[in-house]
Amino acid sequence: MNDIIWSFIIAISQNLIASFLAVVFGIAFTQFVLRRWDEHRYGRWHVIIKKKEEIKVNRAISVRKAKEILDEPADLSVFLKGVISPYALLNCDIIEEGERLGLLIRDNNNRQFIVDLDKNPLRESHGKQAAL
Repeated sequence: MNDIIWSFIIAISQNLIASFLAVVFGIAFTQFVLRRWDEHRYGRWHVIIKKKEEIKVNRAISVRKAKEILDEPADLSVFLKGVISPYALLNCDIIEEGERLGLLIRDNNNRQFIVDLDKNPLRESHGKQAAL
C-alpha cells in the first residue's frame, strides 16, 4: 500500500514540475517573440533637429518610447518638445501646424522625425514680431 501511495506522489510531483517548466518556457518564449516583434515594428526610429542645415541632434529613440509616441500623438508632442527645448522655443503646435509649415517631417520609410528649426514661425510679442 505504501508503494502505491509513494508512486502516486512521485507521479503527481513529476506532472507538477513538467507543467511548471512548460509554463515558464512558454512565457519566456512569448516574451522573446513579443520583444522581437516590437523591435521590428518600433525599432530604429530617430529624432533629428536641424538649424541652418546643421544637424544639432540625431538621437535614437528606444523601442519602448517609440511605441509610446507612435501610438499617441500627444505623447509625440511632449517628447519632441523635450528634445527641442535646449535649442529653441516652439511658437506653434508641433504636430498639426508644425507638419503643415515643414517644421516637423515624419519620415516613416527612414523612421525619422526631422525638426527643421528654421521653419519655426516668428512669435508675436506685444504686437511686435521677435524671432527666437
